[in-house]
Amino acid sequence: MYSKFNYEINTDFYHSELKSHLTKGKELYNKFKDESQLALNRFIFDNGKIDGTTLKDHWFSIIKADVFLSHSHKDEDEVIAFAGWLYNTFGLTSFIDSCSWGYCDDLLRQIDNEYCHDDESNTYNYKQRNYSTAHVHVMLTTALTEMIDNCECIIFVNTPNSIRVSDELKNIKDGHQQTKSPWIYHELAVTSMLPQKPLVRKRNCFAYEMLFENVNQAPEIWYDVDKYLQNMIALSNEHIEKWSKYSKYKGSKSLDVLYEIVQEK
Repeated sequence: MYSKFNYEINTDFYHSELKSHLTKGKELYNKFKDESQLALNRFIFDNGKIDGTTLKDHWFSIIKADVFLSHSHKDEDEVIAFAGWLYNTFGLTSFIDSCSWGYCDDLLRQIDNEYCHDDESNTYNYKQRNYSTAHVHVMLTTALTEMIDNCECIIFVNTPNSIRVSDELKNIKDGHQQTKSPWIYHELAVTSMLPQKPLVRKRNCFAYEMLFENVNQAPEIWYDVDKYLQNMIALSNEHIEKWSKYSKYKGSKSLDVLYEIVQEK
């Protein structure tokens, strides 16, 4: 990971520009979902054993991405469209983290049905389920961490669905930024723990030719993420719109343009 951005996506920009790229985004997203499913099917039940290291290593190793997109599942269409826009405009490949969530559940269901289910009582063994869930979540969080580390940059799509500002402490002027998604919390925390790598490629400088449904409700658990967001570069829709004018630069060169735009005073 070379750089990290906190992007507050704009609804007007989504409808005027990003939405037209939703079809391409879904094509890319579905391709990654299919590849993830193949990886799970290949490594889950060989000889009745699960090789956790091999499964983790192959879960995302088939996906080579430039940008890691972290987001709330409620913003999935907007983020998929954004991924399509990045690809159509700059040739950038994005890994959308929600590709993994559904397959995390699929993996758990397959393991639990095979190893944790009691056919006579038609129930699951609570202790065995806790054990399997812990293993799957460790595999997934490890794989997500490696994916963040291997992508050149991470863009956190910051919306009211992913972050809320708590003003419950009335004597504090500025509320705390919180999320109740454990995946978002993990990904934001990881961005402050992983060292920011120097680019292995030569960075281009452009010297600015730039134009100006559960029955029982789950408990709500919130995580403060202020310190993680403060360490990320604020990415505005003005930045994105300016960046879009340089679609002649493709791949990593387009990211160099973005780095220069956000460094402008």
